[in-house]
Amino acid sequence: MLRNFNGKTAGKVMIAASLLFGSLAGVAHAADKGSTKNVILMIPDGMGISYLTATRIYKGEELSFERYAKGLMKTYSNDTNITDSAAAGTAMATGYKTNNGVIAVTPDGKRPESILDAAREKGKSTGLVATSRITHATPAVFTAHDPSRGNEVALATEYINNVDVILGGGRDMFLPQAEGGQQPERNLVAEAEAAGYDYITNRSELDDVTSDKVLGLFAMSDMKYDIDRDKVNVPSLSEMTELAVETLSQDQDGFFLMVEGSQIDWAGHANDPTALITDMLAFEEAVDVALAFAKKDKNTLVVVVGDHETGGMNIGNTPGGYKENIDILKNAKGSSNTVLGALKEEAQTVGIENAKVVDGSYYVPVRDIVAELDGELTYHAQAFAADVSIGRATFRIDLGGKKIVAGSQTLDADLFIEKGTSYIALDSIAGLIGLQAAVGTTADKPEETTAYLVDVKQVVEPIVGFKLTDEDVTYLTSVNWNNNTTLTNEIGTVVSAHALISWGSRNHTGEELPVYAYGAGSGEFVGLIDNIDLPRILSYLMGVDLFDNEESFMEKLEKRRTE
Repeated sequence: MLRNFNGKTAGKVMIAASLLFGSLAGVAHAADKGSTKNVILMIPDGMGISYLTATRIYKGEELSFERYAKGLMKTYSNDTNITDSAAAGTAMATGYKTNNGVIAVTPDGKRPESILDAAREKGKSTGLVATSRITHATPAVFTAHDPSRGNEVALATEYINNVDVILGGGRDMFLPQAEGGQQPERNLVAEAEAAGYDYITNRSELDDVTSDKVLGLFAMSDMKYDIDRDKVNVPSLSEMTELAVETLSQDQDGFFLMVEGSQIDWAGHANDPTALITDMLAFEEAVDVALAFAKKDKNTLVVVVGDHETGGMNIGNTPGGYKENIDILKNAKGSSNTVLGALKEEAQTVGIENAKVVDGSYYVPVRDIVAELDGELTYHAQAFAADVSIGRATFRIDLGGKKIVAGSQTLDADLFIEKGTSYIALDSIAGLIGLQAAVGTTADKPEETTAYLVDVKQVVEPIVGFKLTDEDVTYLTSVNWNNNTTLTNEIGTVVSAHALISWGSRNHTGEELPVYAYGAGSGEFVGLIDNIDLPRILSYLMGVDLFDNEESFMEKLEKRRTE
């Protein structure tokens, strides 16, 4: 703790300090231990500095919490400088580094308690809110332990009676297999209801909660991006946050609440700027709920900090020079996931397991593809030609001359004949009926090779809100359509290019993250901290004694940032 000075010397020191450390005004002395009654920790998963900048440009003004910027937080894990959410969350929840992929278990096998556990043991109410499955890595580290983040069936068993308010997706992790869930034997929903939890699954039920314990599971698996959310039946992150705060604040001893904007990270992985920005705005609304409560309550600390950055997002790209075009995203009606769903729904699918692949292009038997598309083919042996009718399209294929006659047009035909079977390029047949063709393959399963024929521009443009180029269409149809992740990633790439946004990765990156704080004890987050420092500061401020020698830690932290 910084010493108290008296007399003339004190006056000179304080004047000098105010000049030299003006940016640290108000933090010359650490807050008193236990001076913060409630803590709301807001985690925008994957949010780096560029996410904030892009969202600010889109919104036209700063985000509500940006004015409360305090410092930076390091994110590295025990085994790598680029953390995953499990290791980052473990550090932020327990104060200990661990390896990527591990849920609140240290490298030497210890299972440390979390800041949520400590708050509960001190008599405070606790809550977890997320837009992912609630058993996903970030929420899980606050209440569960497991060597593998993928073992969510086991993680789910550590929630009931350990957390008072549980809101998010992931109903399947709480229901038995007999009811479509993934629990082999137990029905965790029934156990929660027996323990006094109100159980809700729909936005319309938010106002029906009367218990001080709530289990709200609003999707069988993960919830959707906010732009794609069913706004009638599924609550927003801010609505879940409001319910959590209203419920937990009834406890006179205070509460700890963690709220995660989970899918900000997923948008980063997909390089989808539309989903990213709209989920950032949805997260901001949730922060506003927390801030409004803190400003009224006067005994609440709100901390906003991500766990890592995702995607290496850059505002600007080489073709755009010194420009950005983020405003184009305002016309979007859905995310890359919505585009994917629309393309798959509108496409005519044809099994092409008998296709020949030549120089990377697919050639399909003419008779087979016409039949698959419900067309008609009349073969003229003497002319060595076939008249084809598919929907409204009619044309003649001159097999000998390798020509296609469509109305008044005569085109070169990309075809060949092998062992008496005529093969035509899939792209050609699609073009003749006014569509584009994409192909989906599955490793080691040639029988699942599928052609998708669809008018890409007609489907995609109303959703993304801008005109596609022919090059865009080529990009979108050149990837494997049997792999949804691959296709959504390519959609994100196309949208980003129009917004003049570029990306360095589809994974996490290793840079420091901004920290924002408001309310009781917010001054303790000034400067550069490590992610393991976060729960130590929170424990000291709440007085829940999760760690030994917390006063000494705070003294060292203050000395480091003020000397």
